[in-house]
Amino acid sequence: MQQLQKNIKLFYLANVLTTIATSLPHAVLTVLLFAKGLSLTQIMLVQATYNLVILLSEYPSGLLGDLYSRKKLFLGAKVFFSALFLLVWLGNSFEMMLLAWACYGLAMALESGTLDAELINQLKQQQMPVAKFISNTNRLDFIGLLLGGVVGSWLYYSIGIKFYLVSLGLTIVAFLAIKYGYREASTHVLAKQSLFEQMKTGITELKNSKQLRLMVGLTIAGQFFFQAHYQLWQALFLVQGFNKKEFYLYYVVFQLISLGAYSVPLKFETISSKKWYLVFTFILLSSCILLALTTKLNFLLCYLVLVFIFTFFEYFSNVIFSQTVSQDHISSLTSFRSSCGRLAALVSLLFSSLLLHFLAVKIVVMLNFVLAISTSLVIIFMTLKSRHEAQ
Repeated sequence: MQQLQKNIKLFYLANVLTTIATSLPHAVLTVLLFAKGLSLTQIMLVQATYNLVILLSEYPSGLLGDLYSRKKLFLGAKVFFSALFLLVWLGNSFEMMLLAWACYGLAMALESGTLDAELINQLKQQQMPVAKFISNTNRLDFIGLLLGGVVGSWLYYSIGIKFYLVSLGLTIVAFLAIKYGYREASTHVLAKQSLFEQMKTGITELKNSKQLRLMVGLTIAGQFFFQAHYQLWQALFLVQGFNKKEFYLYYVVFQLISLGAYSVPLKFETISSKKWYLVFTFILLSSCILLALTTKLNFLLCYLVLVFIFTFFEYFSNVIFSQTVSQDHISSLTSFRSSCGRLAALVSLLFSSLLLHFLAVKIVVMLNFVLAISTSLVIIFMTLKSRHEAQ
């Protein structure tokens, strides 16, 4: 028990250090890449490379996590993060940036479903709350994003590209903390079966579990909200008459709202669940209607409500999935679920890009939101019904 608590604290530390390290350039990334000589088209290709590498490598890395040492995969991710920071610091060409972001994608894929999955397994074995661990992990992520974005902007305009050395230093500290402090669970049996057998039994588990399939579906549905939000909120706010100089304040508010959503205690009693489902249904539908019709202030309030609720749905999905998935397939199926989300994100982006040629940005955003809301409500209703029938 004492070692488990120590492992959790070390994971929190390593996770928040890595989040800060990777988010330092967030507020100035486009400016930084322009300074490296890249065009806007090349920047889009760099981002596409990052997403493609994650999409291709995330599920295989999850399979490896179930079969081999999750700690070693986590440490390997830190090596690729370090390579990213060094390549961006030292590189001055489009090709070097492509390589850097390929390392970034591989690092994210290797990190997915590693120590977090290991700790969730141990918490389930000890019959300790999984929701609290997931909540704390994500809240620390949002705090790290806030710190990284604010501090990184100041560092870049103070010391220039050398601020990547700060990212490198934080990553090394995270690596050393896990390398020498984290003790991997002795119950993790290495190489129990081949990758193909592991994939086959994992897909069988997914096929036989309605709860897991529904949570994958909720992840997919949520991407139609989040991608429209992430990619188009600034354009939408400009259309609504908001001052672009205040956008950084809205970014901070979004992070704080997400932090609050992951702080809501999750209780799955049947009566309470039904009551909250009806409340969420009413609020979502009302917010969507008011978003389309109302004035500037009401628009902002409704938009913030939608951000809160969809972040809460994401939290709900993470907890249900983690509680339901087996210990033998937690890494691979977590990565599979994440890959499904990334595919949905790609579909949403292509869908929005096509519609933007013919429709106003507000209509495109609303179409994405309506699709996400209607699908999410159906999936959550089916989830609550399924849990009630199982009781």
